[in-house]
Amino acid sequence: MTALTGTFGAADLDLLHRLMDIPSVSPLEGGEPKQTVLAQELFAREAQARGFRLLLADAPGTEVLEGTQVPCAVREFFGEKPGLLATQPSVVVAAGAVRAPAERRIVINFHMDTVGPHVPPRLADGVLYGRGAVDDKGPGVAALAGVAAAFAQEPALADSVEVRVCSVPGEEGGAMGSFGTRWLTSLGHVGRLMLFAEPTGRTFLDSSTATMTLCVTVDGEDSTDDHPEQGHNATVALGFLATRLAEDLGGGSAADGARVTIAGLHTGTAHNRVYGSGRLLLNIAYPDAATGARMQRRVGEVLAAARAAFRAGHGANPLTRRLADDWDRVVRTDWLKQGLPTLANRDPAMEAVLRDAGLRRHSPHTDGAPFTCDAIWAGGPDRYVAVCGPGRLDRNGAHTDREFVSLADLDSYAEAVCRTVLRFADTAHPPSHTSS
Repeated sequence: MTALTGTFGAADLDLLHRLMDIPSVSPLEGGEPKQTVLAQELFAREAQARGFRLLLADAPGTEVLEGTQVPCAVREFFGEKPGLLATQPSVVVAAGAVRAPAERRIVINFHMDTVGPHVPPRLADGVLYGRGAVDDKGPGVAALAGVAAAFAQEPALADSVEVRVCSVPGEEGGAMGSFGTRWLTSLGHVGRLMLFAEPTGRTFLDSSTATMTLCVTVDGEDSTDDHPEQGHNATVALGFLATRLAEDLGGGSAADGARVTIAGLHTGTAHNRVYGSGRLLLNIAYPDAATGARMQRRVGEVLAAARAAFRAGHGANPLTRRLADDWDRVVRTDWLKQGLPTLANRDPAMEAVLRDAGLRRHSPHTDGAPFTCDAIWAGGPDRYVAVCGPGRLDRNGAHTDREFVSLADLDSYAEAVCRTVLRFADTAHPPSHTSS
């Protein structure tokens, strides 16, 4: 491995390279579930070798799949495969005071699962390429290195503060942290300062959007090209709805702080067939619950107007008459994901800690809009939640086959985490002791 002399050292690069070698692609993205177990076992073992205590290495029970905030895809995928959830463990390791209360605790969170397909790691000219380099194994290992450096530099910290590093599954594939971060926060793995190691260009972002997903399904009858008028043409229906949704939601949503994506549309591929079934996905990111509710109502209005317009404009066309007549029977809408919380918090004291550590508060005007991540589950009284990590989702090719991160960026982030721990300790006052 390349010789490194900074806070992010050769041993850290070796650990990151080995973690990236493990194809821990989310099973919701087609990955092999047991790879998550292998990656988490490696992380837990190496963290303990660096002096961290192992607090948890386990997966939740199926009760975590209950509730309206769990995406349908998660409930269906794990609900249909008993025992599969056990292959998606979380790991929590800790350094410092054993019994420190939450007000003297930092919690750092990163996710071990990745999108697919797997891209093996490759190092060239001080840049590490491959799946997980910047999203999110690289930031996680750099954070671990920064915490270790802080306690090595100031051993007395162990008497006053605790830092927990949480490695979770279930961030990618639309899981939205429902069986990783959400579960850990319910178990009490929270702190006064909670950092989510996601790529933000080393700025700290204290807001996070949530997303809701609508599925429009056409479930009608097929027909051949010899009698196209006999089928319910799902391609026409979904194409029409996609256009109307884009026209009616595209402009106003941005002004509302929401982002709309007309996503996958699928019916079939043959040229000589009318497909009577298919589906269209609509994804909406929203900054707060009120905006989410407004967008959900607006979608309902657009779909109702589109139904009326289609029946009025296409009811006389032989190719679409049957579809228009049977619209209410064959076209269905389902919210696959809705009601998820968002994050928006401020805390002058903790913001000062991060600024003193050399980090800058994220500006949506110059650094990009807030995005959706597991931080949505971490908000609560007496906590400051911020997203901060090396690299940028857009500039570093996250979710693409060119994903990369520079070693210099990982080292700078590790140093910033080290300074954050030291500065946090200056503000945390352990309880006074009286001699007997």
